[in-house]
Amino acid sequence: MPRQFAHISHSVNMEWDFEKNRVAVIALHKCGKSDSLIFKLLEPLKISRNFVYRAIKRYKELWGVEDRAWSGSLKSERAEAAIKTVREWIRRNPLWKQKITS
Repeated sequence: MPRQFAHISHSVNMEWDFEKNRVAVIALHKCGKSDSLIFKLLEPLKISRNFVYRAIKRYKELWGVEDRAWSGSLKSERAEAAIKTVREWIRRNPLWKQKITS
């Protein structure tokens, strides 16, 4: 090992985001590696066996590694709707607010 890299250990612990992990899994899958071998090869990246199976399943369904589209409304939108509904209840019946705060 060259002198300038002497401080770097041989076992480098790398953690990537989910998409890069999926790309690694799919690349090995395309090379014909089995699911269990992919898991053993990528174990240093702290990738679980379940992640490998789900990534391959996602690839077979979507033909890509991108995230699935989210369905439904976002949490903040639901919260805003709930706040609006409670404000309407209070506006219609001010005594209701007194019962809650007491």
